Amino acid sequence: MANPRTKHTANLLPNGQVLLVGGKAADLYDPATQTYTETVGAPTDRKSHAAILLPDGTVLITGGYVAKLASSSAEIYDPASQTFTVLAARMVTPRANHTMTLMSTGKVLIAGGYSGTSPHDEAEIYDPATKTFTATTNMLFHRANHRAVLLAGGRVLVIGGTTLESGFLSTNEIYDPVTATWSEYGEMNEDRSGHTATLLADGTIFVAGGVTGNRTLQTAEVVDPVTHAFTPVANMNVGRNEHTATLLPDGKVLLVAGSTDAEGLASAELFNPARNTFSLTGSLFLARKSHTATLLQDAARVLIAGGKTITHDTRTAEIYDIATGQFREVGSMATSRSLFTATLLNDGKVLVAAGRNGGTPTPKAELFDPVTETFIETGPMRLHRKRHRAVLLQDGTVLVSGGAALSNDDQPNEGTPTAETYNPVTGRFTKTSDMSVGRTEHEATLLPDGSVLQTGGRTIPAPTDVYQSPTRSFTTSGQLILERYRHRAVFLSNPAWGSLTGQVLIIGGAVVATDIFGGIAQALDSVEIYNPATGQFSSFGTLTEARQNHTATMLNDGRILITGGVGRPFVSGTAELIRP
Repeated sequence: MANPRTKHTANLLPNGQVLLVGGKAADLYDPATQTYTETVGAPTDRKSHAAILLPDGTVLITGGYVAKLASSSAEIYDPASQTFTVLAARMVTPRANHTMTLMSTGKVLIAGGYSGTSPHDEAEIYDPATKTFTATTNMLFHRANHRAVLLAGGRVLVIGGTTLESGFLSTNEIYDPVTATWSEYGEMNEDRSGHTATLLADGTIFVAGGVTGNRTLQTAEVVDPVTHAFTPVANMNVGRNEHTATLLPDGKVLLVAGSTDAEGLASAELFNPARNTFSLTGSLFLARKSHTATLLQDAARVLIAGGKTITHDTRTAEIYDIATGQFREVGSMATSRSLFTATLLNDGKVLVAAGRNGGTPTPKAELFDPVTETFIETGPMRLHRKRHRAVLLQDGTVLVSGGAALSNDDQPNEGTPTAETYNPVTGRFTKTSDMSVGRTEHEATLLPDGSVLQTGGRTIPAPTDVYQSPTRSFTTSGQLILERYRHRAVFLSNPAWGSLTGQVLIIGGAVVATDIFGGIAQALDSVEIYNPATGQFSSFGTLTEARQNHTATMLNDGRILITGGVGRPFVSGTAELIRP
């Protein structure tokens, strides 16, 4: 932008540009040129205000903090002249962190907000015809940092927020412009303030994120393709980090091992999507984390291989028998490893590639034979790698991208930009062209056209890379809204996602550690979505809990199960569902 800013507003104008207001200047974003320019006129220096597009194409800007005080002033932005005009009339009540809703009458409902430290219950109406403000009936609750959504029938639903009586609100209320009255309108599952509320095409409202005080949630949530709601589900039996999640043929999800704080886990549990519950299943022979779990082609067995134990990287492997719910030991790998990849090939074998061996990346690769349940070495990779990604391509070869090539994790390691492909026929790896940047702890997602989307990683901020199989090369695409690594990417293949089918959800992750937080990577609760048609990312919503090193699994009904991981500072025993 031309000006750095926070606590600002963004409004889509009729000409397709976006007006950003906050601070001593305003910016216009032009999507045609992808550039920002300052407006001709300058707005009042304000933050935590509200702005709304009016029917005539102008923008009403109200309140906010001006010189550190909540203001009652308002102004109009005219796109034709790019100027701001302060209104002679002022709001009835000074306010910041309030809401404005354009009603079907053309008038604007202004509700709640702060003046000083106390939220308001006062509401008022702005009339664009007379450019005046008039008080209306007070809300039932004092609210600030709430959200307001215009419903199809013309009423306005006010959701959550911070209040006087209890701190945070789960109770909602609705305003009827015909009678100018407020009435209670149900409760959310969670008290929320500073959340988001989005009216969806089917008339439902997507509410996500926010704060509920200082307590840490041990919840799970699902994204549902129909409601797009983040739904809390029952907690896992054990908090898990660096575990695996495998979708089974019956629609259940197998969660295996991992760690809780410093303790490795040998336990496993099953998520039942019909009941949204977790139950323990058989125990592993060896506690492990940073391992792999691969559903074999017979859909009856899951291969659990390698990983970290409390003292070392292991080469052991086990099979989970889906019918009995028990684990049994099988032949070991030739090389001890963790932080590696395991890819199911078209012939039913599993390619195990690279990873960490005693802290040092290894180039060694091997194949698991499901008939003999043994491992045999195959050709080595061209580069030592760990924390890389591997994707089975449409022609049966495997693309291996990025990863850390250094031995010492304590040194800055932005990852390698290199990639290579494995040919199961020859057993050899062949170098491709490089990505635009080095990546490690990133994500790689196969798209329907056979290309592979590479997102995030420690080298951030950076554009995404898309691998093109015919040319064995990478092209750059749009940039993530938030820099992140240790996130999860899920391709929306289920038709339940409607118009979003074919896009990619980017879920949670972490930002690079800074001295501000004592060097600890900060987990993210944000979710964004990538559209392959435009090559751009847009915000999708917010998890109920910030997570990194979690799992994200598409269920048979289109919902996405998110489990465990680390927020700060504890390993999470929670899960959640994202609904389409």
